[in-house]
Amino acid sequence: MADEMSWIVVEKFSKDIGAIGFIGDSAVVVVAFYDDYDGNKDGKVSWGEWGAGKISPLKLKGSALVEVAMQGRADPDVIEKDPTFGNVAMNMFLNFARSLIADGIYAVYFSRAVKGLVSPASAFITDNIVKQFAIRKGFEAAVKSAYDSAMK
Repeated sequence: MADEMSWIVVEKFSKDIGAIGFIGDSAVVVVAFYDDYDGNKDGKVSWGEWGAGKISPLKLKGSALVEVAMQGRADPDVIEKDPTFGNVAMNMFLNFARSLIADGIYAVYFSRAVKGLVSPASAFITDNIVKQFAIRKGFEAAVKSAYDSAMK
């Protein structure tokens, strides 16, 4: 019979932020209790939090899980149960940081260049402002998708 899953709740500033699930003595899952956009951890994503997360050039996806893992690596109960969890948490953090760096490079260097090239091209293709906007956004999305694929 398979081992039962046990959980250790992870706290930050006396607030439960997530849990780490174990099968036997191995950590197998990390769960966040809050959304990536919930900055103040009140259980609700306000319009301000959602808007700030959406307009940011950096992706927040996965930030809550990384926060739980990084906090869990300092939890004595977690380390006592699975001494290798610190390495797992650090790998999660490095993967998340790598995506932030890639997003930052795109936002600083490529995004401006793409907008500068596409605006005159869309004006040359059509006089309709709505069509120009659609062309610009479509081209920007295609370039961002190609950049993301190249960075993986």
